[in-house]
Amino acid sequence: MNKKALQALVTDFKNYAFVLLAASVFLYIGVVLPDQGKHAMYDIVLMITTILFLIGAFVSFRMSLKYKKKLNEAENK
Repeated sequence: MNKKALQALVTDFKNYAFVLLAASVFLYIGVVLPDQGKHAMYDIVLMITTILFLIGAFVSFRMSLKYKKKLNEAENK
């Protein structure tokens, strides 16, 4: 891969991670807010989705770091 493509991948994965992290924060706020007539299933679904989004953000950050290392190796050659 060329340097431009690697830089684009690094940026894309960072953006994915930030979006997933922000969405998980809003979902978690929905879990923490006092429930007025909410069903227990609603909280469970929100919490599972929050965890999945956090896992996705973590994986995206890891992929970003992986491509950043490849970019650094390509620049040092």
